[in-house]
Amino acid sequence: MKTKKKKLQTLNEIQQLYENLKGLPEPEPKGNYSVSFKVNNNYQVLNDIISLLEVCAFALDGNGMLLAPINQKATKEESVCRVLELIIALMPDSQMHFMDIVTEKLAELDVEEKENAKPTN
Repeated sequence: MKTKKKKLQTLNEIQQLYENLKGLPEPEPKGNYSVSFKVNNNYQVLNDIISLLEVCAFALDGNGMLLAPINQKATKEESVCRVLELIIALMPDSQMHFMDIVTEKLAELDVEEKENAKPTN
């Protein structure tokens, strides 16, 4: 009986530790996980994407092998493809779409304002 209590206590302690962890991948309904990171603004997102692209260019130019020791079986092309997939996932599509719509709406307002400002004879 003591062993069961000890195991239960250990499991409860592990559960509490797990609940306090932050930044863990969160499971989604289809068994996939999502990972997030915080940025200060859209410029930081673009800067991060540019940095990842620069790393890919550096890896592909033949001057550098950026493979981790644990990942020696992967080719640099495979590693770069994984980074490029990450970059595609990081692309701020919704922000860019939003900015396109806002720009379009503001342009329409500007055109209307100019048309309304024309003197009528």
